[in-house]
Amino acid sequence: MKKTIILTGIIIACICSASATVSAKDGREKKDVSEYLPEAGDFAFSVSANPFIDFIGNIFNNTANQHIGNFGGDPYNNGYFQQPAVSVSGKYMFTDELGLRVNLGWIHDGNTDKVYVQDDAALAEDPLSNNKLIDAYKHSNSGGSFSAAMEYRVGERRVQGVFSAGLLYAFSYSREKFSYGNAITEINQNPSCSLNGYSAPTLDGFSSMRYLKKFTDQPTNYAGMILSAGIEWFVAPKISIGGEVNIAAVWNWTKATYYTAEGFNTISGAVEEWTELVSPSSHGFTFGTGNIGSNLSVTFYF
Repeated sequence: MKKTIILTGIIIACICSASATVSAKDGREKKDVSEYLPEAGDFAFSVSANPFIDFIGNIFNNTANQHIGNFGGDPYNNGYFQQPAVSVSGKYMFTDELGLRVNLGWIHDGNTDKVYVQDDAALAEDPLSNNKLIDAYKHSNSGGSFSAAMEYRVGERRVQGVFSAGLLYAFSYSREKFSYGNAITEINQNPSCSLNGYSAPTLDGFSSMRYLKKFTDQPTNYAGMILSAGIEWFVAPKISIGGEVNIAAVWNWTKATYYTAEGFNTISGAVEEWTELVSPSSHGFTFGTGNIGSNLSVTFYF
């Protein structure tokens, strides 16, 4: 009987010791995992992993285009408008599971071409004059996108599910401007010009119709809702690799397009400017998968 009691005590002690060891190990694992995951008050920013994936794929495919491309998340793009090549993606965690993510992209590029043209007034005074003036053509594109979404995280391990819902706005437009060295006057109704494509459509009673401004490339606005689902794998403390898919419901509308021109009115005997509409406004709706932020991304929390 005494031996049985002693043996029972030894077994109970071993069980308690094993349980304590397992509990301590579980506690260390939970502590270790918590060091990897985002916490309330953390900020984060993301960069796209797609350039690296493309680079590695090009190497193995022996593709000539073996270089790392743009960094950053891709802003909204449906293929129809001038879009930023990259955007800035960031987030703020309100709790360990709930956060606000923001994606912002912007692009503006402009080119001004200048060419010499003979000075008509100087040439009229002196047939041997070699004076020159400058004609200029400026073309600019602008586009951008902005989205804000609430994000919710699921899971307590280093691989977490991430779901978000938010709003999106994007826009794009293109503009051309012309300026001329020789002015249109009653004496010089058809001045010299060295620019390509400066002639505007003809109007009855006018001579030397030329563009001043063109806004004719379908300036477009987009607004809608974005839903996304993805995962994040925390490969190091506060550093994750993630991927997501998106579905969007987006409304689009375009403003009326127009051009502004000038010419000499042979009836009134004066130089006049006018604006001519090219197309009316329009609108549409798109529902389907899109891309806001990175398809594949690396996120840093701090």
